[in-house]
Amino acid sequence: MITWSALTVAANLATAVATPSSPSKKVSFDEAIGLSVQTPDVQGTERAVAEKHDMRGRISTMTSNPQLYLQPGVRIAPTPNQGVEVQASVMQSWNLAGLSSARTTTARLEEETLSAQSRALALTQRLEAARTWIDLWTAERILEVTTQEAALAGDFVRLVEKAASASASTKADLADARAYHAEARLSVIAAEGEVLERGLLLARSLATGSEALGSSGNLPSAPAVVETNRKAALQKVTNLPAVQSKALEVEVERARSAEEKAARGTSLSLGVYLQRDSPGGFVTYGAMGLTFPLFDRGERERSVTVARAAQLEGEKKRETANAAVDLALGFHEIDHTQEVVDTMATAMIPALEEALASRMRIFEAGEATILEVITARRNLVNARGRLERARAQNAWARVKVWLWLSVLDAKKQEKAQ
Repeated sequence: MITWSALTVAANLATAVATPSSPSKKVSFDEAIGLSVQTPDVQGTERAVAEKHDMRGRISTMTSNPQLYLQPGVRIAPTPNQGVEVQASVMQSWNLAGLSSARTTTARLEEETLSAQSRALALTQRLEAARTWIDLWTAERILEVTTQEAALAGDFVRLVEKAASASASTKADLADARAYHAEARLSVIAAEGEVLERGLLLARSLATGSEALGSSGNLPSAPAVVETNRKAALQKVTNLPAVQSKALEVEVERARSAEEKAARGTSLSLGVYLQRDSPGGFVTYGAMGLTFPLFDRGERERSVTVARAAQLEGEKKRETANAAVDLALGFHEIDHTQEVVDTMATAMIPALEEALASRMRIFEAGEATILEVITARRNLVNARGRLERARAQNAWARVKVWLWLSVLDAKKQEKAQ
């Protein structure tokens, strides 16, 4: 008969299973969120907003530059008046159709759009960093579970070998034990690969280089999300940066259309004309010109912006609908994953642990087969892995909604100021 009590200390043998070296750099969840907005693309959009703001402040109220005309010549006849002739004029035009204000409005809306896109990218980067960090944390926990189980399986094989040598176990039992040990080692190998992959994905998300990162600390928690007024939050999804960006893009295209129309509106030109008349005379004139938009009103250029505005209007409505559904799904995911975690932690895992303990006692009494014990162990290991993934899914749902709501709240505070 096999003595099973030896397996209770086998968890300490987990370090005996070959595992990859620990990453040289580990980051906590808060550190990952902080590093996510220091990536080159986010920093680039922030610099773009600053450059756009600086250039907008330099836009002149004059919509055209002065023009200087110079026409040198020589008087040929009559002979007594031969000499150098010069005609010169200076002209300045003023747009009377509101082009100056139209340009300023367009530039302002372009800057606001760029700012919204920058905020949207920063939020996307935070979400990606949160997702990849939680995935890495989950992979590391799964590796711990599989490593411990592989150590237990190895010890179990040794016990069965001893029993087989004493004719207390059949060759089939030993083969089954070895097969389960191999299965456990394969699970460790798969978990190691997932940890490396998730570590590299986190490094890519944070733009830290080609070395895989590790996680430190526990899963993040956002308990305040559960108490949020969900109906009110769903009504504020238009404050999300991605939705605002689409809405501003619509306004930009309409402003560009108005700018193109104003650029071809009525304009007034005033100037001074000076002429040297040989042999020694000078003549000066005043000049005035009006340009009327009788034929070209910018229809060719405006056709592009008007069509684009109509297209973006549909995209804005789609983005708004998507945002509302995503937030609603996020709230549902919080509730759903929490139920899964509670059920597995309080009902499923204890029941499987009790079943395994019972199988071990029956096996020690010689009234159960090794396959029954292996099946019970496999079920418990799988359930523990599922529990870790469920906990991670619940944390991800909470963090995702928390990040969305933090943006909505930040926009509300910005308007209040």
